[in-house]
Amino acid sequence: MTFTAVVVYPNEPDTTFDTDYYLQTHMPLVAKHWGPAGLKSWNVVKYDRDLAGTSPKYLIAATLVWESEEAVKAAVSGETAPIIFGDIPNFTNKQPVTLAGSTIGSQEIS
Repeated sequence: MTFTAVVVYPNEPDTTFDTDYYLQTHMPLVAKHWGPAGLKSWNVVKYDRDLAGTSPKYLIAATLVWESEEAVKAAVSGETAPIIFGDIPNFTNKQPVTLAGSTIGSQEIS
């Protein structure tokens, strides 16, 4: 069973977010340092609107899939964590909201 962490960034009037830096520098940095620690994959979604067509509460969400809960706990408290967390001010002026949990079901739809 995989363990998933979701990192979302607020979409507030004063939010700044450098999407190019995030995708080209930050996420490869995450993969480089946390891949060996058990990170299996990541994806990033940029929200343009919510389902009602209005401005979304969150601007960006990154989903990180880990081999286990223990792996993510070790990574976020390990020696490379300051590198990852210290890079946040390079692409945004907001602190992310983080969520984590075990995958309890999924289905591929063809």
